[in-house]
Amino acid sequence: MKKSILTKMLALLLVFAFVLQGCGKKEEEPQKTKPEAPDKETVQEEPVQEETPEEEEIPPEQMDLIKYNYYVELNNQIVEILDSVFYYYQVVDQAEEFSLLPDTGLTYGYRVYGNNTDTLETCIQLADMDPDYGEMDTLVKEMAEPMAAVMQTFLDIGSCNDFAENQYQKAKEFHAVIYENTDVVTELGTQFIDAVDEMGTAKIEEEEEQMKAEGNLIIYNASRAISIGREVLDAAYDQGVSDENLTDLDLTEIKALYDELVQVVADFDAAASDNDQLVKESLSNSRPFDGLLDSLIQALEWVIKQTESGTLPDLSGSGAPLGSLGHFSETLGKCIDRYNSVFVE
Repeated sequence: MKKSILTKMLALLLVFAFVLQGCGKKEEEPQKTKPEAPDKETVQEEPVQEETPEEEEIPPEQMDLIKYNYYVELNNQIVEILDSVFYYYQVVDQAEEFSLLPDTGLTYGYRVYGNNTDTLETCIQLADMDPDYGEMDTLVKEMAEPMAAVMQTFLDIGSCNDFAENQYQKAKEFHAVIYENTDVVTELGTQFIDAVDEMGTAKIEEEEEQMKAEGNLIIYNASRAISIGREVLDAAYDQGVSDENLTDLDLTEIKALYDELVQVVADFDAAASDNDQLVKESLSNSRPFDGLLDSLIQALEWVIKQTESGTLPDLSGSGAPLGSLGHFSETLGKCIDRYNSVFVE
């Protein structure tokens, strides 16, 4: 898996954390299918009991939100799994026979994390339920078995303390599962991420248009700023650029997005300083983001300056350095978390 793919996956993980709640509604568990009533002819007479009202069917719009939310959560888990696949092969040779790569300086299991399959299992059920999500439903079914195997195997690696015993016998068993499923999990998982990305973009645009039309300018500009942040990362991904080759980034589109971000944040600040607007949107804090959107602008400024300097960011440390796309993504993530706490939770 190329590093540039990880850049986009990080962008997706962050942005879809933002839309997960959708429209400020709490997620509900999908309603289980009711058992069919027996034929009338076979019903035996029973003592008359007080009737209880039937459970209400979930409205189609709410069911759409539930299914979408679960698919977004699965999307985020797939991001983590593909990330783990990438890091797994930084330590282990990508060949059928298990072999550790020489001179990596990394420990077996480095940055490998698994997931339980609860969300995947729920999504398998939802794939056969309305609304029909077409390609995404098909992908869920096709990748279910190999994805579950890889998720569980990475969990096993994370909890295994004796993988090196008996000439790495357990590691060899883990590798057999991972190697067998690497290609299909990577291919179908990436297709699923792209499909969720496409649907998510459409949903965000629709929600933002509704916010703007209703005059909710604080939440609209906050959402729009986050969308611009995502567009920045997508633009870098589309160019095949990550922090490892940041100086190859064509800044034409990035600078246009920077100018738009500056204006959107200015519009946000103006709306948030209007007491009537605060009342309209039921907000009590005139600085709900505490300068985080300004930090997003600053982080993008550093990316532009880093690129123009002709030098790559120093990636030798543990954190994402100033001027890197990684730092910009981290800042965007903080904005998303604040958005959720202010407007959703």
